[in-house]
Amino acid sequence: MTLTYKIQEAMELQRETEALRVDVPQQDIALSRQCGIDPIDVQAFREVSGRGLLLIVRCPKATARAWHGLIPAKPISVKAKSGSSGVVVTSEGNMFVSDYDLMSIWRHSGAGWCKIVVSAADGASRGPYSPEGTMVLRELNRSLVSRIKHGCQDDFCSPSNPGVKLSDHFAAFYDGMGEYLVNPAVCKMFYERKGLVWLYDDSGGYLLDAARQEGSDPSSTKGSSRTNTKK
Repeated sequence: MTLTYKIQEAMELQRETEALRVDVPQQDIALSRQCGIDPIDVQAFREVSGRGLLLIVRCPKATARAWHGLIPAKPISVKAKSGSSGVVVTSEGNMFVSDYDLMSIWRHSGAGWCKIVVSAADGASRGPYSPEGTMVLRELNRSLVSRIKHGCQDDFCSPSNPGVKLSDHFAAFYDGMGEYLVNPAVCKMFYERKGLVWLYDDSGGYLLDAARQEGSDPSSTKGSSRTNTKK
């Protein structure tokens, strides 16, 4: 146990040293320690948000931060859950680090936020995204150490949407800043504070009908949802 801890600690220190070498601010390193996102990727999310975007991410296990950039991010095809190290090993012996799950992306519009739907239409697990959603993902992935592998969970309008768990934690990036959201209850309060629609019930289940009404389904005639709440 002690040896495992020392290896984990050494690898996390290495990630932080690499981040300092490319001038990642200390505030981003501090947020990385909480949320498990690589420090370089915290900076990337934050800087992209400074261009009028709001991005909410479900974070990997905090221990995953030691392995970003060394082990590939877990693809959507791998359903096994990561262990306490933030790494999953498949039955074939392939290793993947716990990935970043985008919850939702919003564009500042007037007095509020307009959702950028990032998901295939009709609740499909695969398929093309909207041009704007594709553009945002490409911009992010040009800078991320662990790249985004799939669309936004809020926009996956399907009975197969996994919802959220009480152990989930999140990070929000907006106006060039980052904020740690320690659990779903705090994340829900952040959504409400920003005038966004929280699409999960008290047990974490996905509210499919509410998502369709809100316009998260790309096939909906409603289009992108808009809020009137100030930033």
